Amino acid sequence: MNRSRPNLPELQYSLLALLMSILAVLLPTTALALPDDRRQPISIESDYAERNDQTGQTVYRGNVVISQGSVLIEAEQIILHFENSKVVRIECDGKPASYQQTPEINAPVMIARADHIDYLPADNSIALKSKAMLSRDGTIIRGDSIDYDIDKQTWKAKGSDLGEQKRIQLVIPPSALQTDSETPTEETTL
Repeated sequence: MNRSRPNLPELQYSLLALLMSILAVLLPTTALALPDDRRQPISIESDYAERNDQTGQTVYRGNVVISQGSVLIEAEQIILHFENSKVVRIECDGKPASYQQTPEINAPVMIARADHIDYLPADNSIALKSKAMLSRDGTIIRGDSIDYDIDKQTWKAKGSDLGEQKRIQLVIPPSALQTDSETPTEETTL
């Protein structure tokens, strides 16, 4: 019986392939979540800014854009409320103002719009008022006001007899109505 020994290049290739396979399995587990947005620096752009140390407020006006990690806020006017040198509330006004965030890696972007948005970083929640809209993974919620807990991914919406949005509206995409075992057919996609 004549056994041949593998030559050195074949052995190196096999070891390299094994190492690559192990790394391919282990590396994705180290990057399962986005970095904590609240630990990222805040970047602010605007046409005008004014700070009042006595009230603890900074007002930004004119095409205001705030970004922090995956968070992006755009509005005509934003007021930052500070307590003990920390931002405790971000108050946004626009026609509409918008807030968006990617809550975790490979997750769909959560988009919120309203004429008035209150973002509470400590609670990681947003309150949308007047012509409110919240969208995530194809599902859209509309109402006069929507409260959204970003960590728990829960919302409460209501309409108003006084505003344009008298009742809430929820739109669920067809793909969300299918179970894993269903295959889309012509009837389910219409």
